[in-house]
Amino acid sequence: MKKFLFIFCIILLLIVSFIGYLIIRYSSWIKGFESNTNIICISDEEELDQSEELNISEKIKDFVLSDYFSEFVTFTKKEILIILYDSINSSSELDIQDICLDSQKGIWKLFIHSKFNNIQLPWLGLDIVKDSRETAELYSRNIYLGDMKVPLFLSKNILEKINKGISDALVLVLENGFLGKDIINIDLLFDSVVLKGSF
Repeated sequence: MKKFLFIFCIILLLIVSFIGYLIIRYSSWIKGFESNTNIICISDEEELDQSEELNISEKIKDFVLSDYFSEFVTFTKKEILIILYDSINSSSELDIQDICLDSQKGIWKLFIHSKFNNIQLPWLGLDIVKDSRETAELYSRNIYLGDMKVPLFLSKNILEKINKGISDALVLVLENGFLGKDIINIDLLFDSVVLKGSF
């Protein structure tokens, strides 16, 4: 009986130590994340400027109505965040508190801090990847809890659903003539997203 109790205490100590490590690592990540000047965020406390939303609508309208064979439209990181913030808040039960974007060329990390039924959730992250070849394909490789990758065996089903959602959205826009143009290429740049379309 003493041997069983000793093993149980060791296992319990390891579990508590691991959870403590995760909490300390997450807390220190938040401090660095909030002070990082390369990350752009939109908060639910901010009043979104109507002129920015009108600017987005004008860009889309100009892109769709353009008579040029090949046309480009560029969205800044903040404009992309506004589009994502509006679309997530209007179509889900999540109440987005903050949405942030950390970008590199070809890889964007999207972080969401939200509430679900008045329960505050931790920062969740998702990377959005674009290969270097000319294509309109985007996909996600990883889900994060703060800066920690969620193991693939836990996140595989969610990633498959996210990638299917991204794929279905792109198919809707590309194949059904939703924009009146075919999107030939999407470029995730450090400071913007560039869509290239043609007839």
